[in-house]
Parts: sequence; C-alpha cells; structure tokens
Amino acid sequence: MIEIKGAVKNYEWGGYHYLPTLLDSNEENDRPVAELWFGDHHSGSSTLVDGSLLTKWIELSPEYHLGKRLVQKFGCRLPYLLKILDVREPLSIQVHPTIMQAKQGYAREMVMNVDPGCRSYKDNNHKPELMLALSDFYLLHGFRNVTKGVYELNKYQTLKPLVLMYQELGIKNFVSAIFSLPVSELESLLVPVIEQYRSAYLQNEISKSQSLFWFMRAVQRIEREKMPLDAGLIMIFIMNLMYVPKGGVVYQNAGIPHAYLEGQNIELMANSDNVVRCGLTSKHIDIKELLLITDFEPITPTIVAGRPSNDGGIDYIVPADDFRLREYHLEKGQTLTTPDENGACIWFVLSGELMLGSQQHYSNAGSAFYQRPGEVNVIHATSDVLLYRASASIA
Repeated sequence: MIEIKGAVKNYEWGGYHYLPTLLDSNEENDRPVAELWFGDHHSGSSTLVDGSLLTKWIELSPEYHLGKRLVQKFGCRLPYLLKILDVREPLSIQVHPTIMQAKQGYAREMVMNVDPGCRSYKDNNHKPELMLALSDFYLLHGFRNVTKGVYELNKYQTLKPLVLMYQELGIKNFVSAIFSLPVSELESLLVPVIEQYRSAYLQNEISKSQSLFWFMRAVQRIEREKMPLDAGLIMIFIMNLMYVPKGGVVYQNAGIPHAYLEGQNIELMANSDNVVRCGLTSKHIDIKELLLITDFEPITPTIVAGRPSNDGGIDYIVPADDFRLREYHLEKGQTLTTPDENGACIWFVLSGELMLGSQQHYSNAGSAFYQRPGEVNVIHATSDVLLYRASASIA
C-alpha cells in the first residue's frame, strides 16, 4: 500500500479546529477547514508522498492501479470519493439525481451550452452518499409526513396561511408554490417568526431537537452574508430533522432532499459533482430540475445497521455498487491482513497508531493509504486503532 495525502477544502460552513487537529497541523487557520478529500476527483485529487497527483498516477496504468474489473465496470477512475467533513453551519438543501437523470441532464446542458455557474449537472454520474457520524450529528433528511409538517407550520402565527396550501396542494406542489413566492411575500411570512424568536435563540433557549433552532441558525448565516430570504427556510419545517449519534450511519439515495446541519462525519459517495440545490444557498437553485428529480413521498429516517465481515470488520451495506465502507477496531498488538480485493481501496486511520508491514515508520490518526488491486499487506496496531476502508462492489 502507498501513503496518500488528502485534499483540504476551505468552505465557509466548515470548522476551525477538528480537521487541523486530526491532521496534526501546526498552521494557524483563519479560514474554515470544511472537508478532507481522498480520491482522484478532478476538483481535489489526493497526492502521493512525492507531491504528484493520484489522478496522474492512475492515468499512467489504469488497470494496474485500479483493477481490470473495476475499470470494466466504472471506467478509468475511482468510482468513489472518501471525505471527512466538519460542519459548523448548515449546508444548502440539496438533491442528487439517478444515473439516468444525470446522463440526460448532463447531455442536455452540454447541448444548450449552459454557463458552468448555472449548471446542475457537472458530469454524467449519479451521487448517492453514505455518512458515518464522528460526533453527535444533525441533518435534514427527506420529507416529514403531512401531519407532522402541518403541526410544525401551525406553531407560528404568520406561517398558518401556508397550512391550508400545504394540505390542499400536497408536498410537491407546495414546494413549487413556495419557491414561486416573491421575496416580499416570503419576508411577510418569515420576518415575524425571526424577530419573535431571535432573543430566545441568542440566549440558547431553543433546543437543537427543534426545527426552529435550525431555522434560526440558517437565518444567522443568511443575514451575515446579506443573502435574501428563500423558501429553503420553510423547507426546514416540512423536512425530517434527524439526530444521529456518534457511529450512526445514514444513506442519502437519489431524489432524497437533505442538508447537513452540524457535526463531523465520514462521507463516502459516488465520484460526481451533480448537486441540485433547493434553498439556503447563494449558489444556483434550479427549481424546475428539483421538481423533476426529487422524491416527494414522506419517509421515516433510518440508521444503516452494520454487518460483521469475515475478517473482524463491520460492513455498512447500501444499494450502490460505487462504494462500500468497512470499519475496523484493532486492539493494541493486534494485526490485520488486508483483504485481497479485485479493485483499488482507500484506507483511513481515524484514531490510534499503526505500522504497515511494508513500511518502516508509524502512521497516526489522519493517515491514509491506497491499496492496489490484488495487493496484500499486514497492519500492526501499536495502540488501539479505529480505521476505515473504502472500496467498490465489483462482484
């Protein structure tokens, strides 16, 4: 296995301490550090220890570096991207397409020569996502049932006019209607709620278990960045608010609207940039495409249960062949022989210290390795270790 370094992403919603501490960075950060990427994504490729890009290294010999069967199934690049996220402020509400929708949307926008900043489809791939919470984690995930949505909206006097509309139109048409409202009407609905609860929010009198807390958190960012109020604020009340304890896993399939709100996580996804945004952002919002690809059926959020693997790990199985996540807990002195995989794998050390049989130095938390197809190595845990392996399903 070869050691690789992740690509660091500085986004405004990121934190200041978690990722620098994980990477044992001595640099003083005055910019948020939001994400750490491991993979060959064109917008943030990992690097080898000599500083060369993983993308270029793979291109030199795709079948040798990726595996013949992986190349046959997914093409000459890794089908997945492994990320570590530190979410300090809410991200935009977003939806990802199916692979067929991505192919059609990408072809359509290419023919129409849509400006890159206004594109929903940056490539022709789908983007399902798995997240594993590394701390208490909060997110929006899919739509509540209508009864619960009505209950939330009815809590606020100026939002009560929306209740009848919500009940009569159904979720899809309601979403279409609120995104058609002029800013002046949105302000008449939302500003009274904001002003009524501003003091309580600032004095920490609203619980994170309430949708209102995240509504106010999103308002703080909108006001700081001088963005107009948008209908995404209403979406917060009709979407499921999900609390995920440390170690919990959630799968975001195509069509499921979602937004990360707070916490740290591992995110493993298909290697794509396709995001259709629907609120809480200054970036391009494509309501027409949102209405086309979103699953508007109410759902009950679930946690993905881990399954023991035959080598002592825990597998998190989801309905996407592009990626698999396996977790290993090694005790001090324990060894693990890496599985002989037909496709390339990426390993990430979350905590502890280990030594690879092929190396002469210790590796600590924040270290990552690339395992070539057919390669076998022995991992020696020199302390208690928690590590993760990303791979693809090519059986």
